[in-house]
Amino acid sequence: MPVAAERVPVTIYHGTSWRPEPKRLDRVRLALHFAIAADYGFASIDYELLAAWRDRGAALPQRPILFDFDHPMRSIHRVIWPLMAHHGYTGTLYVNTSWMEKVGDDRYMTWQEIRDLVAVGWRIGAHLHHHFNLAYLARLDHSGGLIREQMALNNRILLEQLGVVPVVFAYTGTTFSVVAEAEARRRYRFARLWITGASYETDRGTMRFADLAGVEGPDESDGGPPLAARYVTADTSPHRLPAMEPQGLIYEEAAFRRYLEGALSGG
Repeated sequence: MPVAAERVPVTIYHGTSWRPEPKRLDRVRLALHFAIAADYGFASIDYELLAAWRDRGAALPQRPILFDFDHPMRSIHRVIWPLMAHHGYTGTLYVNTSWMEKVGDDRYMTWQEIRDLVAVGWRIGAHLHHHFNLAYLARLDHSGGLIREQMALNNRILLEQLGVVPVVFAYTGTTFSVVAEAEARRRYRFARLWITGASYETDRGTMRFADLAGVEGPDESDGGPPLAARYVTADTSPHRLPAMEPQGLIYEEAAFRRYLEGALSGG
């Protein structure tokens, strides 16, 4: 009998790579990642189900995984959606709504293309209107007014265009502020961070991600935070959820497999 995962892995993609770079996320690499997850028996979930699990003890699939996607990149609709659908997967798309104003820029989806994803079960997350640095905004306005304006505008446009009220917010880049977290708590059930290494930019200076996440132990030899800081558990702070960047620490096949296996073993 398989052992149920004690940890929920979260991956955060930004579409396919559109320029040359050492760790390209092309169709082949993405297909490999999704196929590996499927081979291990992982089933995609959304944040509504995560909330039900944490709040009411609702059952999760035996091996749950969250697939997150930041920014409305057109390759998510054209390339990633079909690859995920092949395995029965859906994701959560975080829309920074100012990018939807870039009319004629083929890199970004239209509202109708986003509606296509919603129609087949994808969820929508909040991500500010402009993709501002949250640590900078907090230093600029200690009251949080600028951050409130950005969140409110983002929410209003998502409701008008898609008819959705997001339950999850993605902090922009690897930036964080206490005031942004406080505003996220007022609006969203969850807020999610982004792991690209062992450190994070905050309104109080650069911090270890492990300290921000409240996880003890040294950073790992791969340059990232402790393994326990890389998964969502029943005890993870709901407004400091982790998510792993597949173009970074878990890009290579062996590293991606180890990340998923870490969820199954609990260590």
